[in-house]
Amino acid sequence: MDTLRKCLLAGTSPVQLVRFATDFLKEAGFEELAMDSDFVTEPGGRYMIKPFPDVLFAFSRGLARDPMSSLRMAFAHVDQPCFKLKGKPSFKNMGCAQLNVEVYGGMMDHTWFDRPLGLSGMIVRKGEDAFHPIISYYDSERPLAVIPGLAIHMNRNANDGWKIDRQKELMPLTGLAGGGWSEEDFLHFLAGEIGVAASEILTYDLNLYNFDPPQFCGLENELLVSPRLDNLVSVSALLESLVEGERTKGINLIGLFNHEEVGSMTRSGADSELLTGLVRRIALSTGAGPDRVLESLTRACYLSVDGAHAAHPNYPDKADTTTRAILGRGTAVKVNGSQKYASDAWMHAVLKELAEKYDFPLQEINDRNNILGGRTLGPMVGSHMPMAGCDIGVPMLAMHSARETMAVDDYNSLCQLLTAFFLE
Repeated sequence: MDTLRKCLLAGTSPVQLVRFATDFLKEAGFEELAMDSDFVTEPGGRYMIKPFPDVLFAFSRGLARDPMSSLRMAFAHVDQPCFKLKGKPSFKNMGCAQLNVEVYGGMMDHTWFDRPLGLSGMIVRKGEDAFHPIISYYDSERPLAVIPGLAIHMNRNANDGWKIDRQKELMPLTGLAGGGWSEEDFLHFLAGEIGVAASEILTYDLNLYNFDPPQFCGLENELLVSPRLDNLVSVSALLESLVEGERTKGINLIGLFNHEEVGSMTRSGADSELLTGLVRRIALSTGAGPDRVLESLTRACYLSVDGAHAAHPNYPDKADTTTRAILGRGTAVKVNGSQKYASDAWMHAVLKELAEKYDFPLQEINDRNNILGGRTLGPMVGSHMPMAGCDIGVPMLAMHSARETMAVDDYNSLCQLLTAFFLE
């Protein structure tokens, strides 16, 4: 749980999460390979690749002579619903300084009222020439904003449900707008934070995040309540299992993609050719030709690891009649007959065998016929690299809320499953 706690605290934006993962893997002996040169790998080696600041791949090679004969992969996403700063964010109203933001991903809007909000991401400034700008990674590490709710006296329908106007009601307050306030104040603030002149800043990719810390909850501390459980739980478990689950043969690989919450059709997303190209380059580094990659996929398999919807005790009618995920009963295998998830019967059977051998709990979840669940990376990966796959995840409540809830034991069982997957 220590790795998960650190991951939740550090992963305040995709780039900050990738930085955390990079540092974690470096401490475990992983060597970073450069995208602009040939990959050179050795049997028994540990490597990582960062094509862009917001995406990371890492893999280990077994000692066997033909590593492409056994390829195991697992994937997660590094983004979560949040508020993105617009290009000209500063404005004032009623004596208050505010930020103009847009909603990223499918958040539950009402859960973000009255939360302390930090700021995280990257700031891009002038470099030696136009094509070599400098990236500064930034995390405020303190609350900078809040979205105050409206008092019940002024919104008598607040408890009866109301449609939130995102352009009007979700604009964060950053302080008081004094007499010297101007729309450039926020840019000067950013410049001061990273120690440069405001004129040096060209652009940025910054998001507001819930500054609330992870907290254990329950009579026996059996629950974890925290921002960003979806999907940092999966990221943390992949990092731990890749380090622990070394095999004597084959290749174990994890991929941390961005933009899952908005469709994944980007250079850093799973619905691209990024993974396919990297696997080909890894194969070449082992001495295998391009045709060997296609051959290896017939024996390869992968896991798409993302949060699963737990059956809610206050809303039992929102879960399937018989096939539902219960908090504390282990990792859920997501199954959908219309192929919304990657899970097939063969790969599901593999996980059941591993669960029996390594003694960890495993459950299955189906959507109700009249309630659609969220999309995952699973089918996207399978459409670009045809191989056996399965969608799995830790059951959680209030997914996409500013704070989500899960069972502590389910994280431990997910780590057991992924480690077993990489060990066999």
